[in-house]
Amino acid sequence: MQTESQAPPTRRTTWSIGGWIRRLEIPVRDPRFWVIQALVLAIDVAHTLLEDAELLVGDSELYLLSVSVFLIPVVYAALSFGLRGAVPTAVWALVLSIPEISAHDWTVRVGILTQFAIVLAIAIIVALRVDRERAAARASQQANRQLSRLNATASAGAGSLDLDHVLVGTLRAKLDTEKQQVVWIRLIENADASERTDIDASGIPVPKSLNAEQDKLTKIACLTGQLQSDDPTRAAAHTVVAALKSDGRTVGALGLNQPIEAISPDEYQVHTAIANQLSVALNNISTHQHNREALASLKAAKENLEIYIELATEAQEEERKRLSRELHDDILQSLVVAKAQIESAGNLERPELTRDRLMGAQDILADTIVNVRRYCHDLRPSLLDDLGLVDAVDWLVSDLRARTDLSVELSVTGTAHRLNNRDELLIFRIVQEALHNIERHAHATQTRVTMCYTDEALAVSVTDNGCGMTPAKGRSGSNQADPGLGLRGMDERTKLLRGKLTIHSQPGKGTELALQVPLPATEATQVMFG
Repeated sequence: MQTESQAPPTRRTTWSIGGWIRRLEIPVRDPRFWVIQALVLAIDVAHTLLEDAELLVGDSELYLLSVSVFLIPVVYAALSFGLRGAVPTAVWALVLSIPEISAHDWTVRVGILTQFAIVLAIAIIVALRVDRERAAARASQQANRQLSRLNATASAGAGSLDLDHVLVGTLRAKLDTEKQQVVWIRLIENADASERTDIDASGIPVPKSLNAEQDKLTKIACLTGQLQSDDPTRAAAHTVVAALKSDGRTVGALGLNQPIEAISPDEYQVHTAIANQLSVALNNISTHQHNREALASLKAAKENLEIYIELATEAQEEERKRLSRELHDDILQSLVVAKAQIESAGNLERPELTRDRLMGAQDILADTIVNVRRYCHDLRPSLLDDLGLVDAVDWLVSDLRARTDLSVELSVTGTAHRLNNRDELLIFRIVQEALHNIERHAHATQTRVTMCYTDEALAVSVTDNGCGMTPAKGRSGSNQADPGLGLRGMDERTKLLRGKLTIHSQPGKGTELALQVPLPATEATQVMFG
């Protein structure tokens, strides 16, 4: 690799001249500039010919004519190109006049140089005025373009809640068709959408992906939420990336790259303003989507509640009929038989027969007491009020194990918090319904109830190895069974608990019911379980 000290001197000189031309922005690529320089040369040649014809010799009044005529191309250059055209033209005229100046005495030289100074002063005055007017016109034009792009971005965001429409509209509004630009929008993955990058360009083909530098700056902007550029001073940056924010969190980034022209301070402001407009649009889209999902969820919950109330009313009537029938067929009949035996015992003359009748009535009353106690436990277990949720669930497990062939286990971990009566009853009913469903429908041989207490929540799970449940039709990807009264009742009770209920089930692979209930920060009563 060749170092700068090893480079040929001519190459350095050429580079220096080219560098000065670029810095002064001399319009060497414009044919009009060279026409003006040719006119200057023609004036000088004409002046030389006149001198050779001895028309401008001695004390001729026309010896300064050429300098005065130089004013025409110099002022024309000032009007056409401003300072960058007027000054080089005046210098060119002065260089061409050096042989003439050197041929006269010092008094004539002073006159010619004074004339050139006047020409240069006029050219500079005219050029400065032209440059100011052009700068104002460019600023006005650029401001109009920026305003139009901002309005287009705002219209793209406000006129639609469709994400694709907003992104495409923003990219088109961001592009300046008079420049070579690449713009892109990256949205990072979140709960509402997956990661995506949309790219557009003007003046050059649209790239299929971002280059390494653009991708790096975009990732940093997404991570930090700050404006990023490839030049820390932003004086000669060609790439700038602004973060997009929604509800205080970074959701993506808007990038701009100008491969030829550096990004101006005004473009920085426009870029930031468009990023803010897009952030507002993305926030509106996200809010609209959340509201739509909330309305759909509310509608489903309303329909579910209506069905639950209807089914619960029917179930309540059926339960009343069952209780009435059992009280009539079991309790009442037992009491009638016991009463009859007691009455008949009073009419017997033999004491041993009287004693047998009374003992029989006593056994009937004892069974009746057991049945009444069972009904009371089913309606409202006293253990729930006296000892708490854990002991009440333990009674459920023990009762199910005693009445069936199921292998039922209860596991309690953590520090058990006593909840208020309503919450403990709701959790108890959910576990009771789950065990009731296992007993009636699961055809399981093993069941496990787990209660895990933490400082923040109570996690309850009921699992079995039964036949499982069939997922509901019309729920793509859902593993939720079609809800009947029992499951709807669990769901409604979970809502009252401000908790979360999930059911995982596959046909032939058993069912797992998981309930998550948030706990208060402190509870007065705690029972320690090892």
